[in-house]
Amino acid sequence: MATTMLRDLALAAKAACSKEDQESLVPLILSLKELGEKAKKKGILSLEDNLASIEDDFLKIGLQLIIDQTDAAIVCDILDSDIYYNESNGRELLKKIITREGLLRIQAGDTSRNIFLCTRIFLGKVEKSAFS
Repeated sequence: MATTMLRDLALAAKAACSKEDQESLVPLILSLKELGEKAKKKGILSLEDNLASIEDDFLKIGLQLIIDQTDAAIVCDILDSDIYYNESNGRELLKKIITREGLLRIQAGDTSRNIFLCTRIFLGKVEKSAFS
């Protein structure tokens, strides 16, 4: 357990970025919240309609895995492998961490409110009013 914590602390240090960079990720969190709301109301398969409009490869791959009903542990392993081994730093790494959290919560059937709260927490430098 201690090695996992050290790995996560190292990852958090690599994901550190400016307030402006964090603010640029607000739309991602709102998008994940909307995807979660749609999944909750219409089912996971309804998210397939969103795939064509998603430009971010990490989000698109993760969403496709969820739509394909891939086991949650496998989705987690694939997303984690990308995060830990693809040399991302700063804003890009933080974006992947937030995306991973949102996708796993969507797959688990969390409410859009929980998805929002559990992804917003990564943007500690951003004022709450920025999410309105």
